[in-house]
Amino acid sequence: MNANIYWSVYKNIESELIELSNMIHIDDKQLEVYSIKLVELLIRTVVEVESISKELYFQNGGMKVNDNNLFFDADCLDLLENKWLLSKKQVIVSAHNFYFDLPENKLLTPLKKANKKGTSSSDWLRAYQAVKHNRAQSLCKGNLKHLIRALAGLYVLNIYYKNNSYELGKDGTGTNFDQSLGSSLFSIKKHINQKVSVESVYNKNTDYDECVYLIKQTDETRQKVLNAIKTIEDKTKEKIIIELLSKLDKQSIGVPISSQKEIQLKEELEKIKNEKFEIIAKEQRHLLFTAFNELKYLAVLNKQQY
Repeated sequence: MNANIYWSVYKNIESELIELSNMIHIDDKQLEVYSIKLVELLIRTVVEVESISKELYFQNGGMKVNDNNLFFDADCLDLLENKWLLSKKQVIVSAHNFYFDLPENKLLTPLKKANKKGTSSSDWLRAYQAVKHNRAQSLCKGNLKHLIRALAGLYVLNIYYKNNSYELGKDGTGTNFDQSLGSSLFSIKKHINQKVSVESVYNKNTDYDECVYLIKQTDETRQKVLNAIKTIEDKTKEKIIIELLSKLDKQSIGVPISSQKEIQLKEELEKIKNEKFEIIAKEQRHLLFTAFNELKYLAVLNKQQY
């Protein structure tokens, strides 16, 4: 199925909720407001969650037969949880006319427990099951709180379904990256780390798991920086070897040395290494400068790939 079909339905539901916000002052105190209209929107939202989660399940290696024994939560969302840690991904309620002050209403983790069934599931999924099976008795569960959280979950699944990456040029902080990703209601968290490390392909901050998108260097431009660093390290090693050979007394080769002398030699070696690296780095600074200046960046979906 075309990604635009899922997205267009999401946007229709979102626009209806935003239209309601022009008639209801939506703040922390109003989240328990319920109505038949909100019940309808909640059901439509979660039906979309069911559909898109099954589509993502098969796209990402799901092996169960697509019949009545395939559950969108315990099977499909569970597989996606194990791959992408969706329960940690955060969504920001960023629409200007949603007046939330409480952190738990402004910053959501909508897919937390969405892969569970029954009483262990998320609040909006339990509300959906209640209004679907016993609407008259459960009407109050079709409220703004459950609808907003369900819609935030559908928003995240749509983003993963579209699976887009974005070229950012030299914008290493993602300043010009649109974190709403086309939503008029929500936005996502982005992970920023501009450090180029020889030891790690990508350096993670503490909020890595919470972010839906990662800002990273392109592989090609990152490799140029690593090549420049390696050139400097290689030249440094050459200088160290030459320096040490000039200091060695050839007659002492093979003769045991005292522990104190060994410590002294190690200290001297470290001093020479640091001195030579600084000298070589200054000599080759144009190489490093050029490589760092040519770094380009991408915004990519966080699939727990690092």
